[in-house]
Amino acid sequence: MKNSVLVLLISMMLGTMAFTKDEEPSIKVLSTKRHILYFKCSEDLIGATIEVENERHQSVVTEHVDEAKKIVDFFFLPPGTYTVRVKKDEIEVDIEYINT
Repeated sequence: MKNSVLVLLISMMLGTMAFTKDEEPSIKVLSTKRHILYFKCSEDLIGATIEVENERHQSVVTEHVDEAKKIVDFFFLPPGTYTVRVKKDEIEVDIEYINT
């Protein structure tokens, strides 16, 4: 009886380990209101560098991701399309933002 319970528990643990997947680093945009880009990133991207580029691909702002939720303020930047690039090691995620 004990052996069958033990075998059942081991098979359940191995089954759950086989179906767990490695999640890729991701960013979820929470808000883009009032000249602010507010997003949440996965834990893999904490410590990454945020680089904001304008339409001419010139770096305008550079910041670091210290927490999972981050705000990038576009209030003092001129209107236009910006690329927010979040980079850590070989991971790179781009977000397009239109400042009006």
